[in-house]
Amino acid sequence: MASLYPTRGLVAFVSVLCVIGCESARSANPVAPSPLAAAEVALSEPATVVTPGRIDAPRAMAPAGRLNNNNPDFFVVNGATEGVTSSVTYFFEVSRTADFNQLAAVVSVEANETGHTMMSLGSLAYGGTYYWRAKATDGRSESEYSNTLAFTLPDGPYAPASSDPVASIPTASWSTDQWRSYFYALVEQKGGPTVSDEGMRAMRADLVARGADFQNGWRGDLRPRLFLPVPGCPIANRRDVPPCSYSRTVDLGGYGQDWRWIVR
Repeated sequence: MASLYPTRGLVAFVSVLCVIGCESARSANPVAPSPLAAAEVALSEPATVVTPGRIDAPRAMAPAGRLNNNNPDFFVVNGATEGVTSSVTYFFEVSRTADFNQLAAVVSVEANETGHTMMSLGSLAYGGTYYWRAKATDGRSESEYSNTLAFTLPDGPYAPASSDPVASIPTASWSTDQWRSYFYALVEQKGGPTVSDEGMRAMRADLVARGADFQNGWRGDLRPRLFLPVPGCPIANRRDVPPCSYSRTVDLGGYGQDWRWIVR
C-alpha cells in the first residue's frame, strides 16, 4: 500500500521545523556585550578614591627685623605631614607690601629632611622693608601659608661722593659689614649677578681707590679673593703682596656662582 506521505516530503518538513526551532533557541541565548556596553558597565562601577595627604603650614623663622646686610637667607620649620608619599616643595614669596601684591620673588625649594628648609635670593635692593611667607605642596595637597615676617634692609653702601671718587675716607677702619655693603653695591652696579673676570675687572678701579684689591690683581690674573685694607699695611696691588694683607681677606665664591662674602 502506498504511503500517504512520501519519504522525501517528510524529510523536507522536518528540516523546516529544525530551522525554525534552532533559530528560536539561538535567539534565546544572551549575546556578547558590545564595547560600548562594556564601557558603560565600567563607568557604573565606583572609582578608586585617592585620599590626599595632609601638610601642616610651615613656620617662618628668619630673616626678621632690621638687617645689616642685603643678602639674607630665608629659613622655615617644615610643617608636619601625614599620608604624604611624594616629595614636598616649599614656595617662598617675598614682597614689598604686606598684602603680597608687589611680589619681588617666588622661589621653590625642595623640603630638607632635617626639618628646616632654607632659601637664598642673593643680593636684594638696598633700603625699605620686605615681607615674606611660605607654603608647601606635594602636588596633590597644599598647606596653609606660614606666618608672615618682615625685615628692613640698610639704606646703602658707605661710598664717597661721586664728585670725589678717591675721597680721604679712612676705609682701612671700615668694619667688615661696611665693606660688605660697599662691595655688594659695586656688584649691583658693575659686577653682574655671578663671579666672573669681567665683573672683577669692572669693579677693580673702585676697590683699589679705597685700598682693596683682588688677589693677583697686580698682574691682571684676577682671582675671586679680596684683600681688604689693613691699618698700617701697604695696599696689596703689587708683586710682593705684604704678608699683613692676608690678615684681612674675603673669598667671593666660585666662577659662575653667586657672589659670596666669606671672611677668612
